[in-house]
Amino acid sequence: MLDQIIDLTRRCPYDFRLSAFPADPLAHLFEEWVPYYRTKWAIAAVLRPKRILEIGVRFGYSAMAFLDACPSASYLGMDINSEANGGYPDAVFWAARQLRHRKASFLIADSQTFDQWPGERYDLIHVDGQQDGRGTIHDLSVALRQADYILLDGCLWTRQNFLAANEFIYRYRDLIESCFVIPGYAGELIIRPKLEAASPGPTRVESSEQLRTSYTREYYLRDCGGFDDFKRSRGARIEDDRLLAVSTLASTGIAGRALDLGCGRGEVSLDLARKGYEVTAVDYSEEAVRLAREACAAGYPGDGSIRFHRCDVNAAPIEGLYDVVIASDLIEHMFPEELDRLYSLVARHLSPGGFFLIHTFPNLWFYRYDYARRQRLARRLGAYLPDEPRTRYELLMHINEQSPRVLRRQLARYFPHVDLWFGHPESAADNLMRVFSRAEMRAAPDLFAVASHTPIPREQLIARFRMDALPNLPSGAIGIRLERTPEAIRRNSRFTIRPVLHNSSGLDLRSAEPYPVHLSYHWLGRETEEYLVFDGQRSRLHPSLRNGETNSYQMTVDAPDVAGEFRLRVTLVQEFVRWLDASPESIFLDDIIAVL
Repeated sequence: MLDQIIDLTRRCPYDFRLSAFPADPLAHLFEEWVPYYRTKWAIAAVLRPKRILEIGVRFGYSAMAFLDACPSASYLGMDINSEANGGYPDAVFWAARQLRHRKASFLIADSQTFDQWPGERYDLIHVDGQQDGRGTIHDLSVALRQADYILLDGCLWTRQNFLAANEFIYRYRDLIESCFVIPGYAGELIIRPKLEAASPGPTRVESSEQLRTSYTREYYLRDCGGFDDFKRSRGARIEDDRLLAVSTLASTGIAGRALDLGCGRGEVSLDLARKGYEVTAVDYSEEAVRLAREACAAGYPGDGSIRFHRCDVNAAPIEGLYDVVIASDLIEHMFPEELDRLYSLVARHLSPGGFFLIHTFPNLWFYRYDYARRQRLARRLGAYLPDEPRTRYELLMHINEQSPRVLRRQLARYFPHVDLWFGHPESAADNLMRVFSRAEMRAAPDLFAVASHTPIPREQLIARFRMDALPNLPSGAIGIRLERTPEAIRRNSRFTIRPVLHNSSGLDLRSAEPYPVHLSYHWLGRETEEYLVFDGQRSRLHPSLRNGETNSYQMTVDAPDVAGEFRLRVTLVQEFVRWLDASPESIFLDDIIAVL
C-alpha cells in the first residue's frame, strides 16, 4: 500500500489550486502545498473509501482532493468555524460551495465535545493534527472506534504534533493493527485499527459491571501491574514490588482465613496459601480467575486451600469471619456506592482481631498535584511529559481514583480503627516509620490502608519491612547453589548468574533498612585466599528470603580486568554489619571461572 501511494503521488496531476480560496491568508504557501494535497489524493485513490469523515475542514482542500480521487464517496466535514488551531472563520462555507455538487455535508461543532462521531462507521476518518496534543489524542481515540482507516494530518508539523501522535500510538497500541508515516510537507500518519477497536469499552460508565468484559487475558498479561514477573514465574513467586508489599502486609498476623477481593491473576492468594492461610479468592473477570487457577495448578501443589469464586465482590458467597481481607488495586475500579456496600460486607465478616488491607494506585494527589508540577518543570526545561499520564486501561477502568481524605472518611464509616499511609511499592513502609512532608505525600504514587475493629499497632506492620542486625548464624543456616554460571568470560565484562538460596536460619532476610542483606561476591585467586576484587556489586534479595523458603535470584557480576582463572565467591553481606562468608558462618559458594 505504501509503495502504491508514493508511486501514485509522483504521477498524480491533481492541483488543489484550481479550487482554492483566492484570498486565503496562506496563499503564499500554495506552491509548497501542491505535493501535499497530491499525497491526500493518492491516499484516497488507493484506499477507495466510500464514506469519509473529516475533523477540521478549513477551506476544504483535503475534502476536494479526496472527492476528486473518489467521486462517488459520501463526505461529512466537521469544523468549529473559528480561528482556533489554525482555523479561519467561515472558511467551511467556501468548502461547502465548492463541493455542492458532491455528496458532501458539513457540521459546525467542536469535536472535543463528542465521544462518538455522527454517522456510525467510516472507511476513512481524516483528523486535523494542527491542534494541542490533548485535542489530537481525543479526536484520534474517538476515530479509533469508527474507522477502517485513520489519516492524521500534520503529524510532523511541529514537535508537539509528533509527540501527540506517538503518545496516541503508544497508549492505544493494543488496538492498532498497523500504522506508517509519509513524511512529505507536514507528515501523514495512516493508522489501521484492529476490529476489536470498534468496542474497546464503554464511553460512559455508571457501574463497574459495565467494565467486566474489558478485563481480558491480554490486559492481565500485557498491562496489569506485575505482568512481566507473572509471565516469568506463572505465579510461582512474587517479584513485583507492589504485590510483594501487599503480600508482606497481609501476612502480618497469625495464618488463618484470608479473603482476597479482586484477586486478579492470583499471586497474593497463592503466596498466602503457601504461608498456611485458608484462602477465598474472588474476581468477576473470567480471565482473571482462569489465570489464577492456572497459576495455582502450576505453582501450589497443596491440598486445595484456595477456593475461587467468579462473581462480583459484593455478591461473593463468603461465610464466617476472616482474619485478613485484601483489596489490592480494586477500589479505584468501583464507584463510591459500590464501595459502601463492600466495606459494610467486609466489616460484618472481619474477625475481631483481623484487619482489612487496602492498596490503591494512584494516590489522586499524585496526578493532580505532583504530576502537574513535573509537567510545568518539564516545559521550562524543554522536555516532554504527556498531558495524560494514564494508560488506556487506566482511563477506562479507574472510575474512582482515591484521595487519602476520601478513602479514610469512607472506611471510617464502617471501621473504628483506620490507619492510612503514603508509599512507593519499593518502599511501602517508609511513611509508617516517619512523617511525610506535604510534598512527599503528593509525590507518593500509592496509598495503603489498614482498617479493623481493634487497633493494629504500627510496630507490627513496620516489623514486616525492617531488617535488623543479624545475630551470629550457625554454619549452613543459608544454603547456596548456582543454577548456571559461565565457564569463561571476557575481562571487564558484565554478566548475570542465578544463585538459589535456602533459608533455615529461623529468621527472615530482607534487603530493607536499616541493615539490608544483599547478595554479593568476591574474586579470589584460583588456589589462594588473595582477593582480586573484594567489594562486588550488590544484588537485592527480591523477594525477601523468609525462613524455610527456597528462592532463586538474579545477580549482576563484573568481571576482573585481568586474564586468568579465578574463584568467584558468591555470598551474602549485611550492610553496616558484616560479610557472612567469614567463620563461623561460612555462608558462600565458590566457582572457578576463566577470564579471557
